[in-house]
Amino acid sequence: MKTSFLALAFVAPLGLGLLAPRDASACGACVVPPQVNTIVTSHRMALSVSPKQTVLWDQIRYSGDPESWGWILPVKPGAVVELSTDAWFETLDAATSATVYPPPTNCGGGSGPSCGCGSALSDAGGFEGSSGGGVTVVHRGTVGPFETVTLSTETPGVLDDWLTKAGFAIPAGSSSVIDAYIAEGFDFIALKLLPNKGVDEMKPVRVVSPGANPTLPLRMVAIGTGASVGITLFVISEGRFAAKNFGNTQVPSGLLSWDFATGSSNYSTLRTSALADNGGATWATTFAIPNALLNQLPSDFTGSRFYTVDPVNFTSVGTIAEAYVKQGVNNNEATDQGCIASLQSLAQSTNMVVDPCPAGKPSTDPSCGTVAAGEIDARVFECGAADDITEATLDDIATALTGLHPKDVWVTRLEAELPQAALADDLVVEASATQTQVDNEMQAHTGTNVDAFCPSGVVLPPGSPAAPNGKQERDRMVVLASVMAAFVTALARRFGRAARQPARQSTGQPTPA
Repeated sequence: MKTSFLALAFVAPLGLGLLAPRDASACGACVVPPQVNTIVTSHRMALSVSPKQTVLWDQIRYSGDPESWGWILPVKPGAVVELSTDAWFETLDAATSATVYPPPTNCGGGSGPSCGCGSALSDAGGFEGSSGGGVTVVHRGTVGPFETVTLSTETPGVLDDWLTKAGFAIPAGSSSVIDAYIAEGFDFIALKLLPNKGVDEMKPVRVVSPGANPTLPLRMVAIGTGASVGITLFVISEGRFAAKNFGNTQVPSGLLSWDFATGSSNYSTLRTSALADNGGATWATTFAIPNALLNQLPSDFTGSRFYTVDPVNFTSVGTIAEAYVKQGVNNNEATDQGCIASLQSLAQSTNMVVDPCPAGKPSTDPSCGTVAAGEIDARVFECGAADDITEATLDDIATALTGLHPKDVWVTRLEAELPQAALADDLVVEASATQTQVDNEMQAHTGTNVDAFCPSGVVLPPGSPAAPNGKQERDRMVVLASVMAAFVTALARRFGRAARQPARQSTGQPTPA
C-alpha cells in the first residue's frame, strides 16, 4: 500500500491542519454500456498555461471491475499524451485542501455516481482500425499501461464509426457533440488499457498542446454523467486564474463555525451553498497563492507551513515541490531526489523555463537540444525514474513550469458542482481581474458545544485582546490541542478503513476530517 500524503501545518511542538473533503470529476466523455459494470467516480485535473504550451492532467478513478476501459479527449492538432505520476495529484490535492482551525477559547485558566472522461469499451483488445473513411490516424503509441491513438478528421459522423469499430461504445445522441468539436478544428486522443492491466494500474495522464489554450472540454463531460458532476481544477500559471464564462465565488469564511463536540466545522455546508449560485454554473476559488509551488509559504496560524508525506513518523518538508518528489519516492515512482536542489535554488528565478526536447520525447532522447543563455533547462526540475519504470519520471513540475518564469507562478484551486445544464459550454479560464490571494487556512469565528472540550469554556470573538494574566499562550495551546485531537481521530478512521479495503483500492487521497 502506498504511503498516503497529508498536508500538515506545524508550530512547535504541535498544531495540525484539518483536511476537508473534496470530490473531483470531469473532462472527456463517459459512455458506459449496460453490460459493463463500470462507474467513473472521480477525476482530478490540472491545467498549466503558458504562451508556449498548455498541459492538461487528468486522473480517473473507478468503482467496480471494468472488463475494459477507454478515454476520449478533444485536443488541438499537435497535442501529445504522456504518462504522469500519482504523486502529482496526491500532493496538489492535499496541500491546497481547506484547513479550518477552531476559534480561540477561554477555558477559565486554559482553551450520485458521476462520470467524466472515461469511455467504456466492448472488448479488451487493442485498437483496430486504420486511416480511411475520412479518419486519419495521426499517431499510435504506448504510454505506460495505455495504448494511445490520435485521430483527425474534417468529416462529420465518420469518427463515430471509427471509434465504434475500435471497440468504443458511443451512445446515441453524442455524435452532435463530437461533430461540434470537429467543426472547431479539434483532433481526438483515445486511450485504452492494454490487455491484462487492472484498475490499480490507472496512472494519471497529461496532454501537452502547443500554444495557450486554457479550455476544458465540458461538453464531452455531459456524455454519460448523472444529474451533476463535481470538478476540482488546479491552474498553474503566472497569476491567479478564474472562470471566464461561468460565475465565480468564494466560500464565505466569515461565517465559519466550529463544533467542539465533533471537532469539525460547517465549511462543507457553506461551500455547497456558494456553489449553488447562478443555477450551479459557478466556480469557487478555494486556494490562490503566488510562489506556492517552489517556495515555503507562511501561515497566519502556525508561522510556516510544512507538508508531511509520512503521517506515522511525521517526516515533513517545506514546499509543495519537495513534497511531490518525496511522495513520488514513497510511491516507488522514482528513486532519485537530486532535482530538489534545483527546485530550491531556482524558486525565485525570473528566467523562462524551456524544454529543449521535441514534443513527446523523453529528456534523455538524442534529439534534445540545449537552451539559450538566460533560460532554464526544464530537465533540471526532473528526478529520475525507478529501476523498474522506463517511461515515467518525476517530471510533472518540469512540464508545468515550461514556458513560465518560476518567480511569477501561482497555484489556483477551483471547485464546482456543475448540473447537466451547465455542461453545454466548455470552461474557459483566464487571469482573474482580482489578483489577490485566497488562503486555504481559515479560522472559525464562532463555536458551539465548547463545553464538550472544556467545562465553562467561552469562545473569544474575533479581534479579542490577549487574555490577561498570561492566558494567551494557554489559549493558543487549547486551539492546537483541539486540532490535534480531531486529526488523530481522522487518522484512526483512515487507517481503519485502509485495513479493511484491498490494497488495489487505495487512492492516496487525503481522508476527510
